[in-house]
Amino acid sequence: MTLIKPYLHKNIIPQSQTKFNILLISIFAIITLLGILNHAMWRDEINGWLIARDSVSLSQFIQNIQYEGHPILWYFCLWILNQLTSNPIAMQIFHWFIAVGCFSLFILFSPFTKQQKILFIFGYLPLYEYSLISRNYSIGIFCIFLFCTCFFIRHKTYIPLAIILVIMANTNAYCLLLSMALALTLAFEYIFQSYLAYETKANINNIILAIIIFSIGILLSILMLIPPQDSTLQGGASQWILEFDWNRLNQTITRIWRSYILILIPSDSKPFDLVLFAILSLGLFGFCITMLIRKPVVLFFYIIASLQFLLFTYIKFLGSQRHYGHLYIILISSLWLSNYYKSSNLFIKYLNQLPHKLKHIWLNWFRFVNHYKTIFIMIILWLQLIAGGVAFGRDLLTPYSASRATANFIKENNLFTNIIVGSEDFTVSPISGYLNQKIYYPENQKLGSYVLFSDQRKLVEDREILAQISQLITPENPKVLLILNRELQDKRDDLNIAFVAKFKKAFIYNEKYYLYQLYKKSNL
Repeated sequence: MTLIKPYLHKNIIPQSQTKFNILLISIFAIITLLGILNHAMWRDEINGWLIARDSVSLSQFIQNIQYEGHPILWYFCLWILNQLTSNPIAMQIFHWFIAVGCFSLFILFSPFTKQQKILFIFGYLPLYEYSLISRNYSIGIFCIFLFCTCFFIRHKTYIPLAIILVIMANTNAYCLLLSMALALTLAFEYIFQSYLAYETKANINNIILAIIIFSIGILLSILMLIPPQDSTLQGGASQWILEFDWNRLNQTITRIWRSYILILIPSDSKPFDLVLFAILSLGLFGFCITMLIRKPVVLFFYIIASLQFLLFTYIKFLGSQRHYGHLYIILISSLWLSNYYKSSNLFIKYLNQLPHKLKHIWLNWFRFVNHYKTIFIMIILWLQLIAGGVAFGRDLLTPYSASRATANFIKENNLFTNIIVGSEDFTVSPISGYLNQKIYYPENQKLGSYVLFSDQRKLVEDREILAQISQLITPENPKVLLILNRELQDKRDDLNIAFVAKFKKAFIYNEKYYLYQLYKKSNL
C-alpha cells in the first residue's frame, strides 16, 4: 500500500474516482448533519452567537469580540446570520456547510488513497471536533485544505494564496500561526529556488502585492487578538510563561502524542507520565521529520509550523483537543504538500558525510522510517477513526451540555418569569441562547446573555445570590426562577425555595443544572 497517490499533484480527478468521491461526501454530510442536529451546544459555541445577537451596536460588537481571544471572521459570519434569525440552530447548519465543504476539499483533491481518505474524515477531529462543535476552527481547516489544493498556482501568482492565508489568519490564533508558517514556507522556497530546482513565473509586482495583502491580514488578526486591559481570559494580556518550567515543557511536548495518537493520554499532573510521553512524542516528531527529509520545502513547513505551535502552547495556553489537534492537521497537510515535489537528496548528502558510526545509525534509522512510514500513517489514521467513533457515539447518547434539555423543560412547563437568575454566568449562558431570553447574572448584577471575562465579573457564593434575589423580588416580579450549575447549599429567612428539577446528564461537568423557584414568604 502506498502512502499517497502520485497523480493528484496536478489536481486531476480520474473518472474512476468520481463516484467514490460523491458517495463519500454524501455519507459524511448525512452522518454529520444527524450528529450536529442532535448535538447540545455548550457555552463556547453559544457565547459567540449571543455576542452577535445582543451587542447593541457594531462598535460594541467589535469591542465584545476582543474578550473572546479570537479574530473577527467567525463572529462576523454569526452577526450576518443573526440578521436573518435569532435561532442558534442556524449557526449549527452554517457550521455544517463549512465542515462538509472543508472535508469535501480533502476528499476531492488530497493525494491520499481511498482507504486513507475514509479513515481521515471519520477520524476524531474531522467527524467530531471540527464538524459537530460549532466554532471557528472548521473555517481555519477549510482554508488550510484550500491552500493545499491551490498550492500549484504559486508557479504563476502568489496573490490567491495570500488571500487564502489572510482568511486563515483571521479565524483563530492557531491558524494565524499556521498562515505565518505557510507564508514563511513560500518565502523559503522562493529564496532557495536555485537549490530546490524550482522556478516561479510570478513577477516582482505580484510578489509585493501578495506580501502587502498578507501583511494587512496578519495585522488585522493580531489587533483583534490583543485583549483589553481588563480581560481575564486565560490570564489576560499579561499572563505569559516566559521562565523555564520543566513540567510545563513536558506537558507541551506531549501535545504531539495527544494530537497524533489519542490513546493512553498522559496525565498533566503526573511527572513520570509526562517525561515518558514527552520522549515518545519526540520519537514521533523525529519519525515525521525523517519521513519528510527528502522534501526540503515541506520539511521546513512541518518543523516551523510544529515548533511555532509548541512555543505558543508553552508560553500561553496548553489547550484541549481541538487546539493541539492542529498538530495533526500540520502532519496531514505536510503529507499533502509533499506530493507537489519530487524527492531531493539536498539534506541526505550532508547527512551521509557524518562520521562512520553516526552515519551507520542514521542510515539504519532512515531505512526503518522509509520501510514503515505507510504503516505509521495507517496506525495514526485508525486510532483517529476509533476515537472519532467513540466521541461521536458518546455525543449521540450523552448530551454535551444539559443546556438544551434545561431550556426545553422551562418552555414545556411554562416556567418563564420576568426574571430568570443564573449562576455561574458563563455556564448558564447557553440556556439564554436556547431560550432567546436574557438572564440575570449575579456575577455582574445585571441582565445579560453573553459573558465577557473581564475583571468586572465577581465570583459569588450562594448567600450573595439569595441576597440579590431578595432584592429582585417585588410585587411586580413575585417569583424568580433560579438556575444553578450546582446544588443550592444555603437558604434565607425571607425566601421560600422550592426545588423544581435537575439535569445531570451532560458531558461537560459544570453544565449540569439545578432549577429552583423562589418567592417571598410574606407572599404565602
